[in-house]
Amino acid sequence: MTKFAKFALAVSLVGLSGPAFAKTGPVNYALENAISHTDAQFAAVIPAARDLDVPEPVIARATASKIQLTDITDKCTHGDEVVSAFPSVYKMFPSEENSRIIKVFTYADAKNTQHRIEVYYTGGDWMQYGMTYLITDAGENRSQARAFFVSQLSTSDRENGEAAPAVNPFDNAQLSDFIVNGFLDAGGKVKPGLNSVASVPTLQ
Repeated sequence: MTKFAKFALAVSLVGLSGPAFAKTGPVNYALENAISHTDAQFAAVIPAARDLDVPEPVIARATASKIQLTDITDKCTHGDEVVSAFPSVYKMFPSEENSRIIKVFTYADAKNTQHRIEVYYTGGDWMQYGMTYLITDAGENRSQARAFFVSQLSTSDRENGEAAPAVNPFDNAQLSDFIVNGFLDAGGKVKPGLNSVASVPTLQ
């Protein structure tokens, strides 16, 4: 074999082996590996993103329409007593010797009108559990304050008070959840079918 033939053969072998070195070289291998991982990440993300396209606005609308209660009890307290905005209504239904307003909330209804809810608890000395009323100006306008006896927040044993209520009126989370979901409708009005035990005009 001539020197020229040997040289040509060597060049051909280097040319053929080039792609193999390109595949196994450290820099190109790292790049190829990164690309394969990126493809896998996109494959995992795209279905998840597609699944979230429709539900996301629905969840946002549901959250935005939820009634939000604000606890203003501390602002309404003078000394050890919570002062009512509707004092005359409490004279219109029976109370036991242990009686007090335990919470006051405000909230905005669907028309962005502010309303107030006072949580009134009453019971005798001999009673372990008492009765709870919700007094509120919620409605078409704020011209009337109405008192509602709430059985879910009260003992079913109105004589001895030995039966615990279904919802604890002294548990803030339970109480707030019941008012938003069990007492008020989505627009911020008192749910239909709940009858007030007393009603008085409010001071505008």
